[in-house]
Amino acid sequence: MYNQEIINKLTEIGFVYDVENPELIISVGGDGTMLNAVRNNLFRIDQVKFLGINTGKLGFYTEFLPSEIDKMVEFLKNKDYRECHFNLLEYTLINDQEQYTSYALNEIAITNPIHTQIIDVYINDIHFETFRGTGFLISTPSGSTAYNKSLQGSVVHPEVKSFQLTEIASINNRVFKTISSPLVLPKYHFVSLVSKNYENIFIVADGEREHLENIHTIKVTLSQKVAIFLTKKEDDFWIRVKKAFIE
Repeated sequence: MYNQEIINKLTEIGFVYDVENPELIISVGGDGTMLNAVRNNLFRIDQVKFLGINTGKLGFYTEFLPSEIDKMVEFLKNKDYRECHFNLLEYTLINDQEQYTSYALNEIAITNPIHTQIIDVYINDIHFETFRGTGFLISTPSGSTAYNKSLQGSVVHPEVKSFQLTEIASINNRVFKTISSPLVLPKYHFVSLVSKNYENIFIVADGEREHLENIHTIKVTLSQKVAIFLTKKEDDFWIRVKKAFIE
């Protein structure tokens, strides 16, 4: 419904509709739809920009409502925007035969709903702790208001170049101990999660499950790759947070 209207209005002001080689991707939906749009365009992430129309609920990654399509057209026509660069997570899954690297805008979740996981956590190749529990969530600043927040993780402004490691249901007693606090790590740091019991593990990046088998190591860092979003010049991250969680 909205897609054709958007195409028609942008074509009228000189835009060209090009599915094969887009320079601008407009996502119509909620944040999940935008995450899918970014994931589907990882191979050309440095060649495109993203803009969202929110037909969902929170809409952290969207700028306009369906009733504001004309405003969006003027916004693009007059270039009345600023570009926000959201760093992606880079994660590598490793088994004895191969390794696989991909990227996520919000987060990567590593969980086991069947057995307690025992995971050795290394930060910059230095052993930090041995974790026992359900798993970990690793998130970007732009993703810190999603699953991470529900785990009592910190809300981090996207301009802070960092990523966050948050425990999921850790076991803590006089025998087994973990830091039991989210860790906010700066760019260029990396985390390695090493385990002998990654059987039955679910690795989910931005809502999509990864399927590499017999993994023993998961490495995560903040990528230099960025997703570029067009936002209103008056846009403010903390106002979005307030609207989403307080008002």
